[in-house]
Amino acid sequence: MGIKHLFPGLKNFKAYLNTASAGFLPLTALKRIMDFSSYLVDFREGADSVDFLEKEIMEKVLEEGAKLFHTSKENLTLTIQTTEGLKRLLSSLEPRRGMNIVSFDMEFPSLACLLKSYAKRYSLELRIVKNKGGWYFIEDVEKAVDDNTFAVIGSSVQWISGQRMSLREISKVAHEHGAWLIVDAVQHAGSLGLYPEREGVDAFVAGGEKWLLNPSVGSGIMYISNELIEEASPVAGLLNMKPPMGEWSSWWGMPEKNPWGEFELRNDARKLDFGGGPPYLMATALWGALELINALNIEKIEKHNIKLAGKIRDEALSLGLEVIGNENWENSAIVTIKTGLSYEKEEEIYQQMIAEGIKVSHRGALGHYGIRASPHLYNEMEDVERFLDSLVDSLSKL
Repeated sequence: MGIKHLFPGLKNFKAYLNTASAGFLPLTALKRIMDFSSYLVDFREGADSVDFLEKEIMEKVLEEGAKLFHTSKENLTLTIQTTEGLKRLLSSLEPRRGMNIVSFDMEFPSLACLLKSYAKRYSLELRIVKNKGGWYFIEDVEKAVDDNTFAVIGSSVQWISGQRMSLREISKVAHEHGAWLIVDAVQHAGSLGLYPEREGVDAFVAGGEKWLLNPSVGSGIMYISNELIEEASPVAGLLNMKPPMGEWSSWWGMPEKNPWGEFELRNDARKLDFGGGPPYLMATALWGALELINALNIEKIEKHNIKLAGKIRDEALSLGLEVIGNENWENSAIVTIKTGLSYEKEEEIYQQMIAEGIKVSHRGALGHYGIRASPHLYNEMEDVERFLDSLVDSLSKL
């Protein structure tokens, strides 16, 4: 997409096709970080004002998020990567004991750990949909969901196979039984179009470290529907409450205030905020990345990413190899090639690629494994060709 100059880290690789593990921080994000850091060092007017920083930073990053996800900024808030946001979201909801949660057997381990812990706390049944050849089918979701289902919780794009789950179909099944659809969107947001209101998603959380171009920053973004906002009952801090006088600044010095008095929770997604001062530096990094993604247009990014991933899939199949999902694979920026070799032999190929400066991943679970490639907006077809040439060369030597 002609923007490699915005990602200096690319110079360290012959080809980087590994955004499903970590994306690159663009210079647009660095500029936002540096500007805000200089502002803090100089301690300019408003540096210690929640009200000022809300307008100058928080509203701006949430407005960029609203553009990207075609929603309102009132339905968005920030999180620290993915798991923390899911923990904060789930802790604000209290299912009845004996209900069930539906998820998927090849989910990322942090989601599995979270759901096992949550299910134990509330005496919930965990119903795990099993994959078929590394893939999931809506009829199996339908069999798992019933009127006692609290929520369907899973990734909108699967981390190993790259399967782009049919959110609209899953949402329909969940909502017919009065269940929530809660989504881990870390492998989706920033890579492909994600429109929660159109697709019937009640909440999603997406860490910024991958396709949202905020590696090792700790940033993330969370969407919450109006219905779930109303249902949520989070632990109250102070700054996830409504400002008593419409703002905080004029309230701090009031001699008559009672610190133990009644406060009212906000009625937007920020009702689930940390409760203390927001992580403004983290927000500026995400702001600079979201600006770039929006400037490039997510529909164009999706088309670009699918084209490159599709080339990898087609060439792999033409070589007589397989990809997880095979005939089902489509509309994803992640493709995992099955060489048919043992995991150990495949690891040799992977390590050889790393030595050549070609960065992909070697991933697997429940007996499914392969070499995973994940192109993003800074990749071009020549990156794909270098990867494929390396793969052919490695296979020919075995």
